[in-house]
Formats: sequence, structure tokens, C-alpha cells
Amino acid sequence: MNVTRISADDRDEADHPVQVGTPLLSAGVESAFDGNTAQAAEVTFRPGERTKFHAHEGVQILYVTEGTGVVGTREGEREVSEGDLVVFEPGEEHWHGTGEDAESVFSHVYFLAEPDDAELAIQEAPEIE
Repeated sequence: MNVTRISADDRDEADHPVQVGTPLLSAGVESAFDGNTAQAAEVTFRPGERTKFHAHEGVQILYVTEGTGVVGTREGEREVSEGDLVVFEPGEEHWHGTGEDAESVFSHVYFLAEPDDAELAIQEAPEIE
């Protein structure tokens, strides 16, 4: 068992190739086991910040902790808000974040479990309203 306390003040701007903008990312946790890696962290998107379309080799789960945001796949988009749980299947192209006209932040905790040698597949930024 590994218990890690992460302070809400322990956030830095994320500079990652999947991001459009620089959302705030909490210090996360990561653990390796049986050839797989599990990660979790909280991401806070300010208005106009989002990810590009991307896909993980493993399952990604988002738990919305604050505000209203948008999650999308190639098939469509959904508005999500505090308390919503979103599951992206392995290989499913998706994005998440806020629109340019958003009036508040949108935060979620992500949980990602995938093979140790997995590579993130990044596509173009989505067009959102």
C-alpha cells in the first residue's frame, strides 16, 4: 500500500505536448506493477484550455471535481460537471477541457492504467465552441 497526501497548493502549470494552454496539474502518484503503470493526478483547466485529441494504450478514467467542462470523442461531445465519472477505453481517441467562452475552471482527477512501455498517441487540437 502507498498513501500519498497531495496538497491543493501543490500544483504547477503543465507543459505537455497533449495540452492546448497550460492547465494546472497537481503533484500526482504513480506506481508500477506486473508490467503496468497506474497514475493519478488532478488537472485544472482554465477557460479556453483543453487537450488535443489523444489516445492511451490503457484505460483512462476522469472524475470531475469542480466546474463544468467538455469531453469528446470522434463521435461527439458531452458536457460534464462535478461528480461525473468518464471512462475512455484503451485506444479511444478523446479530448477534455473547457471552451473559449467558459466562465470558470474545470477540474478532474484522472486515473490511467496502461503497459509500462505505452506511448501516448496525440492528434490535432479539437475545434470547440
